Amino acid sequence: MLWSCLFSWMYPVKRYMKILKGYTKNLHRPEASIMKRYIAEEAIEFCLEYTEKAKPVGLPESRHDERVGGKGSRELHVITPSVEDLQQAHLHVLNNSNEALPYILCQKGLVKKSNPKLLKTRVLKEHNKTFLNCFKDTIFGDDNASETLRKLTDEPKRNVITWQGYDINNYSFYTKA
Repeated sequence: MLWSCLFSWMYPVKRYMKILKGYTKNLHRPEASIMKRYIAEEAIEFCLEYTEKAKPVGLPESRHDERVGGKGSRELHVITPSVEDLQQAHLHVLNNSNEALPYILCQKGLVKKSNPKLLKTRVLKEHNKTFLNCFKDTIFGDDNASETLRKLTDEPKRNVITWQGYDINNYSFYTKA
């Protein structure tokens, strides 16, 4: 029963017959021209599959193919920023972390409470000076703190690796200075 339904629908067969009729170039011998064109097409498809992994001759290769994951490409430098710059970078990471947000708000509230007459900018400066040490003390004293928060308490490394060029996602980026 199932086979009779499959063979009764002739649309795919008719569609393929239209493709084969398009292969006809010699109207006196259509079977021969259809056969030659079909064999040529099969040979081309086989060759394409076979040579897909081969390197093309005469065509330039992209230098980005192996560097999709990101890799420095020019002039490696190791710099040592100042302590103030490292603290500022550490504070920036903490200020942009959702897990550290409750601790930041609590610290700002304590600074405002201890100095109620300070302006907002002065409160922010005082918070930035004292937050890193208070954050470390709070996290080390809290047994329920997550592993991410514990890792955020570590200070950044003193040596920073920089590159003049970097390749990622098939794009190259270069620095000017």
